[in-house]
Amino acid sequence: MYAIRSKRTHRFFAGVDTHTGIHSSHHLRMDEIPLLFLNEELARIELLMHHMSPSAYDIVKIKLEIEEPISS
Repeated sequence: MYAIRSKRTHRFFAGVDTHTGIHSSHHLRMDEIPLLFLNEELARIELLMHHMSPSAYDIVKIKLEIEEPISS
């Protein structure tokens, strides 16, 4: 899995706030929990669609570990 992370704040891209204008600083939602993409190409497309500069954002590989529930 892949995610988009800010180089400056190290927070992850979590989506877009459609209630703000595209040029607003609040248009991109950033969070500690990333929005995950299946492959690097999909993350790159998302980066380009939202006019996110590759010099300001990285695409990082995320290792996802799923734990099975403990039955009692």
